[in-house]
Amino acid sequence: MRREGYRRALRGKGSISLRGHTSKKHESEILNVAKSTVITMAPTTPIYDAIQIMAKEGFRRIPIANPATKALEGIVTATDIIDYLGGGKKFEIISQKFGGNVFKAINEPLKLIMTQKVVSIKTSARISDAIELMTKENLGGMPVVDEGNHIKAIITERDIAILFAERISGVTVAQLMSEKVVTALSKTTIFEAEQSMATQGFRRLPIISEGKVTGILTTMDIIRFFGSGEVFKHLRSGTIIQVLNTPALEIATRKVSTIEPSADVGKAAGIMKDKDIGAVPVVKNDKLVGIITERDFFKIIE
Repeated sequence: MRREGYRRALRGKGSISLRGHTSKKHESEILNVAKSTVITMAPTTPIYDAIQIMAKEGFRRIPIANPATKALEGIVTATDIIDYLGGGKKFEIISQKFGGNVFKAINEPLKLIMTQKVVSIKTSARISDAIELMTKENLGGMPVVDEGNHIKAIITERDIAILFAERISGVTVAQLMSEKVVTALSKTTIFEAEQSMATQGFRRLPIISEGKVTGILTTMDIIRFFGSGEVFKHLRSGTIIQVLNTPALEIATRKVSTIEPSADVGKAAGIMKDKDIGAVPVVKNDKLVGIITERDFFKIIE
């Protein structure tokens, strides 16, 4: 079934209309939902400083602003960091420019790995505009800027999913979930997990053993790993490769919230809101059969 036909079929079973969610002032609609507490960094900020802030504050993305004008110049995401440190295309920079010296690499400025052509949205936009743009560009979030390109907030998939957590109903998890799930095994190393995330574009990997979910590894788990003082010692001494061969399960979340495929998607949204997570593995008879993420809710939001 083509995408629009699929959406229409789902809407017939229960949809969420954005028409009912409007603010008194059109200009403030997106700001009512987006996170207004935004930390920005300069293009010259060392990469490791960004890692530490991400780890401490739980940010998956940091906008890069011009120190003088405060205008948006780029963005660095957790995925960019993992790509750089974990075997993606940006990892080639460490091999070619720094001869594999990761400690030197993390002290380079953010402009080395930041995305310069930033997809952003104006403060005057509607939530529906944000959904359309994030879907089109395959983004988990983006900066909200004013007419002068100054950063006012960040809007994310999670903000939108939480907004409709109590209103989504009439559609089962099975109708929205992805059945083809990229997973890791209990013996998968942190480095192997990073490579999988970087090359395949996933922010999370369920870890399975005999078909059962034993943990879930996210990009933020890896960011917190790199931001820890113990790992910094290994980065400085040059023994980081030894640490990266640690099983990913050791830094993954062990207590995983799961859901049945027959459950209403409203329940999945509620779990994401309560647990502050972006995805829920779907299990049947204790076996992994799919995964539902924040992005999946966009399929039924008009």
